[in-house]
Amino acid sequence: MNSKKTLKYYLSLPWSYTIEQEESEGRRYYILRVNELPGVCTDAETLSEGEELIKEAIEAAIKLYMKTGEEIPEPINKTEFKGNIAYRTTSERHYYLAKAAKVMHKSLSKTMDDLIDAGMSFLRIVH
Repeated sequence: MNSKKTLKYYLSLPWSYTIEQEESEGRRYYILRVNELPGVCTDAETLSEGEELIKEAIEAAIKLYMKTGEEIPEPINKTEFKGNIAYRTTSERHYYLAKAAKVMHKSLSKTMDDLIDAGMSFLRIVH
């Protein structure tokens, strides 16, 4: 662990969450998981309550990491990504992507972006 990094530093990082909506006994609630901190999660009846609770969970987890001297995983830095991905797939999948792009009147890249966005939305990966 880098001793120069403080609790305040870690709390200021752009932690991302996966949010799931569940229902039990007729009541709806949300489960929030911190993507970068394995096992750190909370549940709440509202998203706003969940967002407050997850901040508390992050702080508690970071304090525990610091106390035990373990390395604290950090969120990835958005500025490190330039938008270029080398993607290999099967010829069949490539064909279906090209076919979908033609039907949608979009480029192959834009079609892939739309499909990835739909998947990310389905998984509710937010930051």
